[in-house]
Amino acid sequence: MVKKCPACGFDNRDDANFCANCGASLAAPPTVKPVPAVRVVSPVAPPGPVRIPSPGMCYYHPNLPAAYICARCGRAICKDCAKFYNGLVLCPQCYALVAGPEYVPPPPTYAAPAPPPPTYAAPPPPPPTYPPARALWGFIISLIAGILIIINAAALLSAGFYATLAGIFPWITWFGAPPPWLLVVIGLILGIITCIGALLMILGYGTIGSVVVFPAAIISLVLGGGFVAGFVLGIVGGIMGMLGR
Repeated sequence: MVKKCPACGFDNRDDANFCANCGASLAAPPTVKPVPAVRVVSPVAPPGPVRIPSPGMCYYHPNLPAAYICARCGRAICKDCAKFYNGLVLCPQCYALVAGPEYVPPPPTYAAPAPPPPTYAAPPPPPPTYPPARALWGFIISLIAGILIIINAAALLSAGFYATLAGIFPWITWFGAPPPWLLVVIGLILGIITCIGALLMILGYGTIGSVVVFPAAIISLVLGGGFVAGFVLGIVGGIMGMLGR
């Protein structure tokens, strides 16, 4: 079987790819699929109002030129008679049949103004707080009483003073003869307690300070009462502390 050259008609061998006479390609031309015919559709104008330059005179106003044609009945109408409804131009008669009575919007309603925010009266100010009254005189007198009680306790270390004190206050020896150092310790404790009561008075706790000073001054009388003056001043200082003076 031979291949005929499509260019010169020379007979070539079956396995040849090019013509031996002219060198043209002996391969079969590629098959081209036919392109289907394209149908051209002319564009259609969207429906809408059709304006006519001069279709004649208005059906409802013969003395006015027509500007539109009713899309429902085909009558020529002027600009004053044209009614637009859903993109269509209608004459007054067709508009009344299609659209019904002309819509009249309701009168606008206005919301009532919001009430003003409630006003609240400011709470009354808290009552003034006053610092506690400081018993100055009670502090001074009670402090002197505490110092006298401490000095009285230290003087008990003297044998002569101890004997003199036992002669003045015989109840010291009613329970035997306690050692002087024990009386000194008790006197120091009572004197310190009296001074603490005096500090409470100056800090504004006059009543509490008086409660502390009164028993310490009375008990100190067993040991001499701060030469008796400490006892008296302790009682007076306690009274001044209770009065806040």
